[in-house]
Amino acid sequence: MNELSPISNYLCDAIDSAASNIEQIAPAINDACNLIGQSLLSDKKLIICGNGYSAPIAGLLTTCLMHQQEFERPSLPAINISIDSTTISAIATDGNYHHVYSKQIRAMGNEGDTLVALSTDGNCSNIVQAIQTAHEKGVHVITMIGFENGKISAVKQEGDIEILLHSNSVARAMESQLLAVNALCHQIENQLFGSAD
Repeated sequence: MNELSPISNYLCDAIDSAASNIEQIAPAINDACNLIGQSLLSDKKLIICGNGYSAPIAGLLTTCLMHQQEFERPSLPAINISIDSTTISAIATDGNYHHVYSKQIRAMGNEGDTLVALSTDGNCSNIVQAIQTAHEKGVHVITMIGFENGKISAVKQEGDIEILLHSNSVARAMESQLLAVNALCHQIENQLFGSAD
Protein backbone atom coordinates (compact mmCIF):
# COMPACT_ATOMS: atom_id res chain seq x y z
CA MET A 1 0.00 0.00 0.00
CA ASN A 2 1.39 3.38 -1.01
CA GLU A 3 2.07 6.00 1.62
CA LEU A 4 -0.03 9.14 1.47
CA SER A 5 1.55 12.19 -0.10
CA PRO A 6 2.27 15.21 2.15
CA ILE A 7 -0.75 17.08 0.79
CA SER A 8 -2.98 14.04 1.36
CA ASN A 9 -1.70 13.81 4.93
CA TYR A 10 -2.45 17.51 5.42
CA LEU A 11 -6.01 17.09 4.13
CA CYS A 12 -6.56 14.02 6.30
CA ASP A 13 -5.35 15.95 9.36
CA ALA A 14 -7.76 18.78 8.54
CA ILE A 15 -10.70 16.38 8.22
CA ASP A 16 -9.74 14.54 11.42
CA SER A 17 -9.49 17.84 13.32
CA ALA A 18 -12.91 18.99 12.09
CA ALA A 19 -14.48 15.61 12.88
CA SER A 20 -13.08 15.62 16.41
CA ASN A 21 -14.94 18.89 17.09
CA ILE A 22 -18.40 17.76 16.04
CA GLU A 23 -19.72 16.42 19.34
CA GLN A 24 -18.30 19.38 21.26
CA ILE A 25 -19.56 22.20 19.05
CA ALA A 26 -22.90 20.84 17.79
CA PRO A 27 -24.84 21.72 21.00
CA ALA A 28 -23.38 25.25 21.07
CA ILE A 29 -24.24 25.78 17.38
CA ASN A 30 -27.77 24.59 18.08
CA ASP A 31 -28.06 27.01 21.02
CA ALA A 32 -26.73 29.82 18.80
CA CYS A 33 -29.32 29.01 16.11
CA ASN A 34 -32.12 29.13 18.68
CA LEU A 35 -30.92 32.49 20.02
CA ILE A 36 -30.55 33.97 16.54
CA GLY A 37 -33.97 32.65 15.55
CA GLN A 38 -35.59 34.25 18.62
CA SER A 39 -33.82 37.53 17.91
CA LEU A 40 -34.89 37.61 14.26
CA LEU A 41 -38.48 36.61 15.04
CA SER A 42 -38.57 39.56 17.45
CA ASP A 43 -37.66 41.90 14.57
CA LYS A 44 -34.12 42.37 15.85
CA LYS A 45 -30.91 42.29 13.81
CA LEU A 46 -27.57 40.48 13.81
CA ILE A 47 -24.33 42.42 14.13
CA ILE A 48 -21.37 40.39 12.89
CA CYS A 49 -17.64 40.99 13.17
CA GLY A 50 -14.46 39.01 12.68
CA ASN A 51 -10.79 39.84 13.06
CA GLY A 52 -7.90 38.90 10.79
CA TYR A 53 -8.38 35.45 9.29
CA SER A 54 -11.92 35.39 10.70
CA ALA A 55 -12.98 38.53 8.81
CA PRO A 56 -13.82 36.80 5.51
CA ILE A 57 -15.69 34.07 7.38
CA ALA A 58 -17.72 36.79 9.12
CA GLY A 59 -18.40 38.19 5.65
CA LEU A 60 -19.59 34.80 4.42
CA LEU A 61 -21.94 34.46 7.40
CA THR A 62 -23.41 37.89 6.69
CA THR A 63 -23.87 37.14 2.99
CA CYS A 64 -25.55 33.78 3.63
CA LEU A 65 -28.00 35.44 6.03
CA MET A 66 -28.69 38.53 3.92
CA HIS A 67 -28.96 36.57 0.67
CA GLN A 68 -29.28 32.81 0.96
CA GLN A 69 -27.28 29.66 1.48
CA GLU A 70 -29.18 26.68 0.06
CA PHE A 71 -32.44 28.07 -1.30
CA GLU A 72 -34.24 31.30 -2.11
CA ARG A 73 -36.02 32.86 0.87
CA PRO A 74 -36.52 36.31 2.47
CA SER A 75 -33.35 38.14 3.49
CA LEU A 76 -32.39 38.29 7.17
CA PRO A 77 -31.15 41.53 8.79
CA ALA A 78 -27.41 41.03 9.30
CA ILE A 79 -24.75 43.76 9.35
CA ASN A 80 -21.02 43.04 9.02
CA ILE A 81 -19.20 45.80 10.93
CA SER A 82 -15.74 44.51 10.00
CA ILE A 83 -15.87 45.55 6.32
CA ASP A 84 -16.30 49.33 6.47
CA SER A 85 -12.65 50.23 5.96
CA THR A 86 -13.32 53.98 6.10
CA THR A 87 -15.00 53.84 9.50
CA ILE A 88 -12.48 51.36 10.90
CA SER A 89 -9.55 53.41 9.57
CA ALA A 90 -10.95 56.63 11.01
CA ILE A 91 -11.45 55.13 14.47
CA ALA A 92 -8.03 53.46 14.39
CA THR A 93 -6.27 56.62 13.16
CA ASP A 94 -7.51 58.44 16.23
CA GLY A 95 -5.68 55.87 18.36
CA ASN A 96 -8.76 53.82 19.17
CA TYR A 97 -8.13 50.55 17.31
CA HIS A 98 -9.45 48.64 20.33
CA HIS A 99 -12.81 50.35 19.75
CA VAL A 100 -13.27 49.85 15.99
CA TYR A 101 -16.21 47.51 16.65
CA SER A 102 -17.46 48.76 20.00
CA LYS A 103 -18.09 52.28 18.68
CA GLN A 104 -20.21 50.85 15.88
CA ILE A 105 -22.15 48.64 18.29
CA ARG A 106 -22.71 51.58 20.61
CA ALA A 107 -24.16 53.53 17.67
CA MET A 108 -26.41 50.88 16.12
CA GLY A 109 -26.88 48.11 18.65
CA ASN A 110 -30.29 47.83 20.28
CA GLU A 111 -31.50 45.69 23.15
CA GLY A 112 -32.42 42.25 21.84
CA ASP A 113 -30.07 42.38 18.85
CA THR A 114 -27.43 39.64 18.62
CA LEU A 115 -23.69 40.09 18.17
CA VAL A 116 -21.82 37.25 16.47
CA ALA A 117 -18.06 37.72 16.96
CA LEU A 118 -15.41 35.52 15.34
CA SER A 119 -11.75 35.22 16.31
CA THR A 120 -9.27 32.48 15.55
CA ASP A 121 -7.09 33.01 18.62
CA GLY A 122 -9.71 34.28 21.08
CA ASN A 123 -7.54 37.20 22.23
CA CYS A 124 -8.52 40.18 20.05
CA SER A 125 -8.88 43.30 22.16
CA ASN A 126 -11.34 44.91 19.76
CA ILE A 127 -13.59 41.85 19.95
CA VAL A 128 -13.36 41.98 23.75
CA GLN A 129 -14.44 45.65 23.67
CA ALA A 130 -17.27 44.78 21.26
CA ILE A 131 -18.57 42.10 23.63
CA GLN A 132 -18.41 44.40 26.64
CA THR A 133 -20.31 47.10 24.76
CA ALA A 134 -22.90 44.54 23.65
CA HIS A 135 -23.42 43.57 27.30
CA GLU A 136 -23.93 47.24 28.22
CA LYS A 137 -26.49 47.68 25.43
CA GLY A 138 -28.47 44.50 26.16
CA VAL A 139 -27.27 42.87 22.92
CA HIS A 140 -27.03 39.06 23.01
CA VAL A 141 -23.54 37.65 22.41
CA ILE A 142 -22.38 34.63 20.43
CA THR A 143 -18.65 34.02 20.01
CA MET A 144 -16.87 31.58 17.72
CA ILE A 145 -13.25 31.14 18.75
CA GLY A 146 -10.46 28.73 17.89
CA PHE A 147 -8.53 28.51 21.16
CA GLU A 148 -9.67 28.31 24.76
CA ASN A 149 -8.64 30.36 27.80
CA GLY A 150 -8.26 33.59 25.85
CA LYS A 151 -9.35 37.13 26.63
CA ILE A 152 -12.65 36.69 24.82
CA SER A 153 -13.64 33.72 27.00
CA ALA A 154 -12.70 35.76 30.08
CA VAL A 155 -15.44 38.37 29.42
CA LYS A 156 -18.17 35.80 28.79
CA GLN A 157 -21.32 36.39 30.85
CA GLU A 158 -24.28 34.21 31.72
CA GLY A 159 -26.47 33.89 28.66
CA ASP A 160 -23.60 34.32 26.19
CA ILE A 161 -23.00 31.41 23.82
CA GLU A 162 -19.42 30.39 23.09
CA ILE A 163 -18.68 28.08 20.16
CA LEU A 164 -15.22 26.84 21.14
CA LEU A 165 -13.51 25.04 18.26
CA HIS A 166 -10.57 23.44 20.14
CA SER A 167 -8.06 24.08 17.37
CA ASN A 168 -4.31 23.42 17.43
CA SER A 169 -3.39 25.87 14.66
CA VAL A 170 -4.73 28.95 12.90
CA ALA A 171 -5.47 26.89 9.78
CA ARG A 172 -7.52 24.37 11.77
CA ALA A 173 -9.37 27.23 13.51
CA MET A 174 -10.30 28.79 10.14
CA GLU A 175 -11.49 25.46 8.76
CA SER A 176 -13.58 24.77 11.86
CA GLN A 177 -15.06 28.27 11.77
CA LEU A 178 -16.10 27.81 8.17
CA LEU A 179 -17.69 24.44 8.97
CA ALA A 180 -19.50 25.93 11.98
CA VAL A 181 -20.73 28.96 10.01
CA ASN A 182 -22.12 26.74 7.25
CA ALA A 183 -23.89 24.57 9.84
CA LEU A 184 -25.25 27.68 11.56
CA CYS A 185 -26.66 29.11 8.31
CA HIS A 186 -28.12 25.75 7.29
CA GLN A 187 -29.94 25.35 10.59
CA ILE A 188 -31.23 28.94 10.68
CA GLU A 189 -32.62 28.66 7.15
CA ASN A 190 -34.38 25.43 7.96
CA GLN A 191 -35.69 26.61 11.33
CA LEU A 192 -37.16 29.83 9.93
CA PHE A 193 -38.21 28.79 6.43
CA GLY A 194 -38.19 25.02 6.19
CA SER A 195 -36.03 23.10 3.75
CA ALA A 196 -35.99 23.61 0.01
CA ASP A 197 -37.18 20.03 -0.56
